[in-house]
Amino acid sequence: MTKRNLIIGAVAVYLCIMVVGGAAYYYFDQQQKLQQEQLQAEKLREKTPEELEREAQRAREEEIRRQEEAKAKAAAEAKEKKSRELKDSMSAETVGGMTYYRHRWPKKPEPGVYLRPFVIAGNGKCMIAYDVYYYYHISDPLQTAWIKGDHLDIVAGGQTTTIAFDPSKLNKHMASDAEWLTESYSLNANKAVVDAFKRILSVGGGYIVYYKSGGKSRRHELSAVETKRIREIMELYEILAEE
Repeated sequence: MTKRNLIIGAVAVYLCIMVVGGAAYYYFDQQQKLQQEQLQAEKLREKTPEELEREAQRAREEEIRRQEEAKAKAAAEAKEKKSRELKDSMSAETVGGMTYYRHRWPKKPEPGVYLRPFVIAGNGKCMIAYDVYYYYHISDPLQTAWIKGDHLDIVAGGQTTTIAFDPSKLNKHMASDAEWLTESYSLNANKAVVDAFKRILSVGGGYIVYYKSGGKSRRHELSAVETKRIREIMELYEILAEE
């Protein structure tokens, strides 16, 4: 037998071994899978209807748990996004560990009286407060000038909330040339005031009257922007109060 024939024979034997080995591996692999499937089927056949129902119930409970976790995560992310958006629309000033979140109101608006709520948060506390800001300009046709008010009525949804001020806490300023003047009060919002804010939001508006008992008064219809800002303050308060 020539060397060439020996090589051809060896290659043929090698290929035969590879084919037989591959077939054997495939056979045993299929047998193993078949055995595993049979074992699983036997395990299922061995379980009682009660056991199968318990397993199904556990699977349902696990799916509910996963869905609730997903909803809670989505809600937390939405709340965080809303908080960032609200804070970005306001100014924030921290004094003594308390942060004051306010909208950016003009210092010299159109003559009139304005209700400007804000949020105070920090040191484990969170509350709603508000400014009552009266601005008068000498060109104002109503010519109310100094009012030195001691009350404010908030009217919305057919109800009136009356706030009595301490006149000793009235902040007053006047331009050096008497061209304009301001009066303002800053207070924490009690339940009655918060309820008045809620009524404003429920009906989409309202009006306020700033006055001195037995003296002058100034009425102001809340604009859409003012109503929107009241809503934003309430939303930010609810978010921060839960943190």
